[in-house]
Amino acid sequence: MARRRKNIRLPREQYEIPARIFSITICTSGRRPLFQNENFARKIIHTLQSGPLGEQTKRYAVCLMPDHLHIMASPVKGNLIDAINSWKSYTANLLIKNGLTGACWQRGFYDHALRKEEDIRVVAEYIVNNPVRAGIVNRWQEYPYSWHRWMADMP
Repeated sequence: MARRRKNIRLPREQYEIPARIFSITICTSGRRPLFQNENFARKIIHTLQSGPLGEQTKRYAVCLMPDHLHIMASPVKGNLIDAINSWKSYTANLLIKNGLTGACWQRGFYDHALRKEEDIRVVAEYIVNNPVRAGIVNRWQEYPYSWHRWMADMP
């Protein structure tokens, strides 16, 4: 008998509530460090403003690491799962048009719905500090692909 994959998602309607904020991690396929390529990284950051996620979500924090993306967001219209899947397809096609070979993103993504008692600014600061914890920079402000809404405009 085939084993069924465990469903790790909340009920679908939870991803449509504008007040519900999620911390999301989307990994590259095989954890390839695609975003060491500055051109790819800039394109991905731009799509967070103009692509499906830019249009369908409110973003609170972003950190694009070499092999994954952290984003804290809430849905503005539609379903957040659909917006993420649409964005993944959109960005994979964009990067392929710009020279990417092979798969871009892993199947699925990880999400955590923030609880009422969680301070969204603390979670945002944790997200943008990923490059510091990884030893890439000394201060997150030095990293060009980190942003949270309590600072200046997104890069």
